[in-house]
Amino acid sequence: MYFGVLIFNCKGVSYIVSLFENENITLLAKYLDVETMRQKLIAQNIANISTPGYKSLNLRFEDCLQDALNSDKVNLETSLDNHFSNIPDPKKMEPFVEKDDTSKMRADLNNVNLEHEMTVLSANTIQYNLVIQRLSGSFQQLSYVIRGR
Repeated sequence: MYFGVLIFNCKGVSYIVSLFENENITLLAKYLDVETMRQKLIAQNIANISTPGYKSLNLRFEDCLQDALNSDKVNLETSLDNHFSNIPDPKKMEPFVEKDDTSKMRADLNNVNLEHEMTVLSANTIQYNLVIQRLSGSFQQLSYVIRGR
């Protein structure tokens, strides 16, 4: 689905101006997807707490995003989309799943720690709600601009 405003100029030519190709909204939507994926991964870990040999899974994204947003590197100029850049584009970054093979909780080699999973679940819920609030604020600003009040 594409959201935009159809604009006609004086020659009758129309074009669409996207309302949501805002970098802030794009990053918040991406982060919302990551938080949703993390929620599913935590649920999977908790569901497998009694599975012998199961290793807990973690979703990694924030470290890479932090590096991309606060990079001290000098950005190489790219004039085309297929040019390589030395700084990753935060919009194109994907989270990845990491298996924790280092810790052992029980004799059956399952390493899911319910207290840890519940703590991560609570933190994830708080972050999800914060992202929803920021996204909602961005849409309210767009609504204000569109309506003019």
